[in-house]
Amino acid sequence: MKRRWIALLLIFTLAFVFVGCKKDGDDNKNDPRSVEISIDGTKISEITLEVGEDKTVVAKVKPDAASQDIVWESKNPAIATVDNGKITAVAEGETDIIAKAKAKDSVQAKLKVIVVGPPADPESVEIVYTKTTVPKGGTLDLSAIVLPEDARQEVEWESDNPLIATVNDRGTVTGIDIGTVTITVKVKANPALTDSIEIEVHEAHAGDPEVKIQGEGEVQVGSTITLMAMIVPDYYSQRVTWESLNPSIATVDDKGVVTGLKEGQVWIVATSVEDPNIQGMHPVVVKPKPAPIPYPDLQGYEIIIMAAPHALHEHDPFSDEYGSDDKVAKQQAWQEVQSLMNCELKVIGYPDSAPWGQARIDWLNNTATTNQAECDIFVSTTEWLIQLVEGGAAHDVLGYYQKYGQNAMSPGLKGASTYKGGLYSLIYPPVEGLTVDKGLFYNVNLIEQLQLTSPAKKFNDGEWSFSDFKEYVLEANSRLGEDMSVLSGRPVLYYMGMVNSSGVPLANIVTNTVNFSHPIAVDTVNLIKELYDEVGWGDIAWDASVVSFNEQRSIFQSGDYWFINTDNRWPKDHWGEGTTRFGYVPYPYHDSKSKDDAMTTGIGGACYMQANGRQYPAHVNSEYVYRAFTEMMLKTAEKIKADVTYDPEQKMRNAAMNRLSDPESVDAIIFFTSDRVLFDPMYELGGGTVRFTLATAIEDVVVRGEDYAETIAEIQPDIITALVDVYGSS
Repeated sequence: MKRRWIALLLIFTLAFVFVGCKKDGDDNKNDPRSVEISIDGTKISEITLEVGEDKTVVAKVKPDAASQDIVWESKNPAIATVDNGKITAVAEGETDIIAKAKAKDSVQAKLKVIVVGPPADPESVEIVYTKTTVPKGGTLDLSAIVLPEDARQEVEWESDNPLIATVNDRGTVTGIDIGTVTITVKVKANPALTDSIEIEVHEAHAGDPEVKIQGEGEVQVGSTITLMAMIVPDYYSQRVTWESLNPSIATVDDKGVVTGLKEGQVWIVATSVEDPNIQGMHPVVVKPKPAPIPYPDLQGYEIIIMAAPHALHEHDPFSDEYGSDDKVAKQQAWQEVQSLMNCELKVIGYPDSAPWGQARIDWLNNTATTNQAECDIFVSTTEWLIQLVEGGAAHDVLGYYQKYGQNAMSPGLKGASTYKGGLYSLIYPPVEGLTVDKGLFYNVNLIEQLQLTSPAKKFNDGEWSFSDFKEYVLEANSRLGEDMSVLSGRPVLYYMGMVNSSGVPLANIVTNTVNFSHPIAVDTVNLIKELYDEVGWGDIAWDASVVSFNEQRSIFQSGDYWFINTDNRWPKDHWGEGTTRFGYVPYPYHDSKSKDDAMTTGIGGACYMQANGRQYPAHVNSEYVYRAFTEMMLKTAEKIKADVTYDPEQKMRNAAMNRLSDPESVDAIIFFTSDRVLFDPMYELGGGTVRFTLATAIEDVVVRGEDYAETIAEIQPDIITALVDVYGSS
């Protein structure tokens, strides 16, 4: 009996111990595991302060359920002290500030503090300006440069008559009433140092030219952003030169790419090539590069990228058919990200139930809203953006982009991917490539048979104005057979392309206006109608799968982005295994312009989007997926640029040579570098529905002889509504 009681006692004791252990385990989940130090929500590992300066940082213990009590310590109080997160710089040098979890002092974070000497005494200040006039109701940006550069740059602005013009703390002057006003700037550190400028406020005129610069206002040290200049009104050439007013802080190249070099603020100036008096300025703040964010462990998670089944090779660099010259770089970047984040990147095809167009859109939306998404990332087009956003399939990645994207997106793609403040496309590698989205394709076989000059040669020789184009079309028509035509495709694409080629956007996101009544737009539609009446037209359709062009019965066909950017729509699919040879020529430009003014349209087109409705395991989320894909793209770009053989122009030329049969076409297409790309959202407004509305209107005018002004007036209010819906009120 005694042994029995002893046994029972032992069992009871062990049970108690086990229960106690389980309870302790439950408590362990609240134990401190890590500490992060941040400022304004941004994690930091290093900070620079001036002697006498103080800065308060925040330390957070993870997990959130753990005690948030922190013990602060300075490794060298003679350099910097710390009191409850408030760091005070004492003397020049470096030290570490330690934040320890009070509940477990082995869990801690280290912040490197660099203390520099006081800034130099300011010696002078100078106002930098592009002009000294401003229209009533308009604005003018002024900048101030304090010398020496290492002096404090803080200044104060003042207007001597706010009833004539005001000035804010950033130097932006706003014209209030007609008259003259003096604007003065003072150095905060030494108010005796001033500079003044006299500004004239004049009556506003519709034709007052100015340069509007679009783009982000922040860039990290070592990173880049791309700015886009638009000259209004649109009568002027859109070509500009770029200049940084302080190249030691940030530089800017001839394509508007700004590179951050050190912390500070700099003004970037865009000047019209046509008229050096027409300028605009854009402020850019260069911020320190944040501390690297640790890579998450995705524990072998398979990130699924879904593309068209016949185009998988365009997205998988390990495919034998992958033909882009970034193959090796992308393979290396792909493998590197897989290793860093312990994941797998995999490309699969859309199911048969989602072949293209509305069927694919509906499938993506349905699988997302039922939380049955079959991919993490899918290949789409910006034309479907609104339907995919409203239907729930597309994930807003703006926050992720700001955190990981490093501003690596062209203004055109970003504009086309923006809807009501959200961003819905993932980035492409920011390396130079073919930028052309729109143009005319022509049958090289027919051109040679008819003994016509290559259209691309005409463009290359500067002979591709409206008048030149008309002459060429009439000459070609005189040599064609009865069942043949010079032109085919949708007249609206000629209309939009020719207006854009002349440097005029049909939809202006700066003013939220449309340019249908612009003289160049009117001249364009008149020319198209004249050619339709004189030489007729082949099949009116959206792409080169139209019968007349496919059967070599028409010379020209309007082409869209897929001609240039995707292999799967190239000769083997449409032209009978590549038997047709064809070339490319830009749309002609207005007689008032020259080849140097010629622009192409960059809008968006094919893109990657992140899926909603994906069921992630506990160790994976949408942010991690975005980061993996973005890191792969950025690393691909880095590896391409690091290659000593990297030649942007040759890269463009190689891509063009793989797609075009006329050598002159290659020269014509690579003419359009990124600084010659015009952003015109007209192609994408309403998810592409506006383009269809405009197409009907233009065909009513060209084909059915209706009045242009009256026809456009009927659809214009709805188009402006669609413009404002996406880009905001004017």
